Order: sequence, then C-alpha cells, then structure tokens
Amino acid sequence: MPDKNFAVISMTVFGKKPNPLRIVQLEIQKVNGEHGTKTFSSYINPEQRIPFYIEQRTGLTDEILLKAPTFREVSETILLELEDCILVGHNVSFLHFALQSEFKFLGHLFKMPQICTQRLSKKLLPHMVNYELPYLCNVLNIPFFDRFDIHEENDAVTTLFQRLLRLDEDDNYIDTFLYQKNKKEVFVPKSTAYKYVEHLPPLPGVYKFQDIHGEVIYVGKAKNIKKRVQSHFYNSSEKELQLCTATQSIDFELTGSELLALLREADLIQKLDPEHNYIQKKAYITYHIVPQKDKKGVLRLKIERRPYQHTPTEIFLKRGDAINRLIELTEKFNLCPTATGLTSKLGKCSPISYNACKGICKGLEEPSVYNARVSQALDFLNRENDNYAIFEKGRTRSERSFVLVLHGVYQGFGFLDPSMAIASIQDLEGLLMPKRHTYHTAKIVMAYKKKNPHKITYLN
Repeated sequence: MPDKNFAVISMTVFGKKPNPLRIVQLEIQKVNGEHGTKTFSSYINPEQRIPFYIEQRTGLTDEILLKAPTFREVSETILLELEDCILVGHNVSFLHFALQSEFKFLGHLFKMPQICTQRLSKKLLPHMVNYELPYLCNVLNIPFFDRFDIHEENDAVTTLFQRLLRLDEDDNYIDTFLYQKNKKEVFVPKSTAYKYVEHLPPLPGVYKFQDIHGEVIYVGKAKNIKKRVQSHFYNSSEKELQLCTATQSIDFELTGSELLALLREADLIQKLDPEHNYIQKKAYITYHIVPQKDKKGVLRLKIERRPYQHTPTEIFLKRGDAINRLIELTEKFNLCPTATGLTSKLGKCSPISYNACKGICKGLEEPSVYNARVSQALDFLNRENDNYAIFEKGRTRSERSFVLVLHGVYQGFGFLDPSMAIASIQDLEGLLMPKRHTYHTAKIVMAYKKKNPHKITYLN
C-alpha cells in the first residue's frame, strides 16, 4: 500500500470515557509498506497527580512526569507527525478519543482517519479464540512480554499491522474500513488560500485567515507558522473544512518567541473578534478582593467570583490564590480575620490562628482607624505587586523582545537592541507597545512566570 501513510500509536492514559482522558506517555511509529520508523516518543506532564494504579503498572511517578513537557508543548509536534497519515492502533477509537480530549482541552478540534488492528484481525484472522493483543502476539509469534510497556506495545502493534497488510493483498479490507469510517471526509482539503502556505515562514508568530472581503475570520499562534497552518488544511473535521473553504488569503506576524505569540494571539482575538475563534470568547470567571462597608462603618474585605472585566487591578484565576493573598494582607496590615472573611465565626475573632487583629471586632478600635489600614491594604494590592520584565528572543538575531508587568498587571510587549542595558522601568516604557490586561494575558503571563522563574527580571 505505497500510496498511504500509517501512524501506529500507543499511549498510557488515565481517566475513563466519556470523561476527558489525560495522556502521560505517547509513542508514534510511522509505517509505509514494510518499513516502520519511530518518530515520536515522550513522557507527558498531565499537570496533575497521577493515580496510584498508573504508578504500579508503569513505574511512572509524579517526579518523573514533572520534568516532562506538557501536552501543550508537544501538541504541534504530534500534529505534524500525524499529518497526512491514517491512525492505527489496537482499540484505536479509544486512542483517538484520548487525543481528542487533550486537544479539546487546548481549544483545538482533532479528527483523523483510523484503522483498528483488533477489528482488522477479526476480518483477516477469523478463527482466533480472542483478539486481545497479548493473545494475538502469542499465536503469531510476535515479541510482546510486558503489556504496560508502550515501547513493546508499539512494536507489537506495528508488526501485527504489517502482517495484516500482507494478508490484505488487494487492500479490500483496508479500503472498506476507511470508506465506512471516513466516507464523508476529505483527507487533504484545499482552498484558494492553500497557495499562501508555501510562502509562510517556519518561525514563531501569529497567523490570520482572511475571507474574500479581507476580514480576519481566524487568528492562531504557532512556534512554526508554516507547519501549523498546514495542519489546518490537513484536518478533515467539519469546522476546519468550513474555515479553510472560507479562507481566501493568509497573513502573519513574527514575534520571535512562543510567549509573545500567545500574547499577540490573545490581543488580536480581543480586537478583531474573528468568526472562527471560539475559546477566548467565553465569559471566564475570575476572583477579586473587594471592600464593602458594614452597618457599623467598618470596611470588610471579601472575595467575589464574577466574570472577568478589563480592570487594571490584580485578578486571581483560582480561589485559593485569592485566599492566600487575603491572608497576606490580613497579616501585613494587622486586619481582623473576621472582617476579611478568613474566619467564619461571628463577632470576635480567635487569636489562635491570627494575632494581627487590634480589636475592631471587640469594639476596641475606631472604625476610621481600622479603615485606614484597609485602604493601605487595597493600595498595596493594586499598586505594590511585583514589577518585572520577561526577556525573550526577538524576531531577528539583532533584537530581543520583552514583556512588561507593573504591579502585577500586564502592560504589553516590545522589542529592543540586545546591547541595551536595562536598569529601570522607564528604560522599557519608551519601547513598549501597550496591550490590554485580560483574563487570557494574565493566565499566559502567570503560567510563564511559574514555569520560568529564572527568566524573570525584577525592576525598580
């Protein structure tokens, strides 16, 4: 079958259908005729603790996976490896669903043609007692000793598939499976815009799909613009077909780094509201620390959960982060834990957990005096957070890029000469391209800061 490319896939996952699955180990081997070549093999950090049964079966631990790339970091590589291929696996529909789960979590659709070696074996080897992989390998003398070793499993499925290909001499069963499963799909959809792909650069940046009127209908980001745009045209899902059919031209902007590509993508989606971008248009919930005066005139602080609004103040993506910040304010400014909502007991606060209170809950302090400290705390919250810059690669070797954050609020990004010495905020503000502080930009910057603390430059 020289005209078809197959990608044999094996993985370790946890979770159960129909709930989202998380992949922690993935291996891909490409098959063309008699030849098989391993093209991808990696642990994957699921960004959460793995179940104990996964540790027992595979020997994987949270410590091992913590050092591995996340699915987001390898997603483009996976798409490129699977491009223009037919997915092959034992119980391939489950493997396909696992990939769909991970890509859906990133806001992308995933769908590709597939062949199940278990179902194909039932057609070509009709007299077997059962069709589980260990049994088939034993009967057919295919090496397979550890069913929880995905390297062995991937080799075993590849060998089994190659033997099945030889049995299906005229490709009748393969073509039947593909036609039944994918009769509505076009494997390589093209549009008038496809001619633009060859001229796109293999560099980090954002790309824009434009319709016949020149309106931007989709914005995306990529570490390799050319390969990422190609993946749209090789995806046969209904939404991708609609997008590619409606696209008449493709534009792009280089950013120099994936971080700036993410930030620029968020910026353009907010500005242009493209028809085919869906994920970043949702009303996301964030947490805010807000003051409220009670009947006695005492300013109380509380955590509010509400849709994100573009306010230039610190926001919290998780309630736990807001609580930790409230604890810091309570201790730093000697606030009453009852008045800040950290203790649920009515009336007087307990000195056991907090000893900062000066007696506002007992009537030992004037509200005006206490409220002055609350105002100081709010000023600290909104103005005294970290000021820092993130320096990354530029669009060319003769420049570098930066992202500026003041008082915990994203300000924008810019480009500068690598030889420039940066000593203060003012040195960067003149080169800054101001951008909006949004839910998505806050999330992008926070995630980068957490993952790359050594790349943060604090400023005065």
